[in-house]
Amino acid sequence: MIESYKCATCGQIHTGLPFSFAAEFPDQYANMTRDERDARAVIGSDQYIIDQLWFFIRGWLEIPIVGSNEVFLWGLWASVREEVFDEISECWELVGRENSRGPFKGRLGNSLAEYPETLNLKLRIVLQPVGARPLFVVEEPDHSLAQEQSSGITRDRALRMASLVLHQERGGFPANLKG
Repeated sequence: MIESYKCATCGQIHTGLPFSFAAEFPDQYANMTRDERDARAVIGSDQYIIDQLWFFIRGWLEIPIVGSNEVFLWGLWASVREEVFDEISECWELVGRENSRGPFKGRLGNSLAEYPETLNLKLRIVLQPVGARPLFVVEEPDHSLAQEQSSGITRDRALRMASLVLHQERGGFPANLKG
């Protein structure tokens, strides 16, 4: 059965529960002009390099939804040191990598409008089995995103956040964030 909900932003009834949103790019890349992107960036589906100085990997930040087995997923980007980028790249297809590599340190590469500034939050990056993107864990315990990641959010909060992202122009989320 597909559930529906009343959107907190537009007041309409929507079908399906959208609890997964992903930023297509790190904010640094998203804020570049097309010419700058072409000249300065090397891109892939899960990795970006800008100016051979900035290295990004794609991963998931999970927020449990209290009272259910569901999670609210933010597909985001982390800025990492070149050595970390290289090590993660080298083991990308290595079976058992989640048990033999990491965790790594990084910084969040995206701003999320629903929270106080999230860009550059300290992260722990935990590799997952081959075929799954790394898990990002916020390592700044006083930040509300870290608190929600640790304690979870209500289903109503998850629906409010989803409504804001689905109506980005009103919610203030980055244009590169998609459901």
